Amino acid sequence: MLKTLSLIAGLIISPVALTCECLWEGPFKSVYANADLIVYGEVGATQGNGFDLIVDTIFQGSEHREQIRIWGKKDDLCRPEVDEFTPGSQWVMALKRIDNPPADAFNPFKANISFGRQDDFSLSSCGVYWLPVKQQRVSGNILDGSRWQYIDTKKTPVIMPVFEAWIKNILPDDAIAEAVKPQTRARQLLNETKIHLWEQQRNPLPDAEDLDFRPPTRLEDITLPANSDNSNETE
Repeated sequence: MLKTLSLIAGLIISPVALTCECLWEGPFKSVYANADLIVYGEVGATQGNGFDLIVDTIFQGSEHREQIRIWGKKDDLCRPEVDEFTPGSQWVMALKRIDNPPADAFNPFKANISFGRQDDFSLSSCGVYWLPVKQQRVSGNILDGSRWQYIDTKKTPVIMPVFEAWIKNILPDDAIAEAVKPQTRARQLLNETKIHLWEQQRNPLPDAEDLDFRPPTRLEDITLPANSDNSNETE
């Protein structure tokens, strides 16, 4: 009898019983419009199933805090494991604000494990809700990708100015589609130079009327800072 009860208890608390179930919502383009906050930032401290994100840029939504708390996997919630977001890593994230958390959101016996607090944020794992950023390059399946595929390593990371112009509707999808194509070493060097200039200038994005709206087929179609004429760019 005791063995039977132990087996039942094991099944109840097993990982299989706590598996999340949700429909795949698609790439970043398909999910970000419904987010409460789209933000670029760096992971600070992690604790339990939550982590802090130091805000760098807000693309959509409103948030006055310089650091926000994001909650991940708990029981059968369809959220990613916090271990994926190591301190110091940088991300673009499409987040949902936690409003009216349930009564059992906080377990006093597991102080670091929580559904999340009022006005914190949660991250869904049912689509490409997060994009890794390294050296001002945004990776991940932005426009398309196979079902349950968060990142395609065959795609070229997109430089941040292009991504930012796209998400602000200054550039069309064609700009991202072209940018993620495999690139030659010469093009990679050109992009690195542009990133360096962009980081130095931190100029605001150009207005839509200042850009040539032929469907951009090359990253060079985006206006560079004025001092780019003095650079040693080669293609």
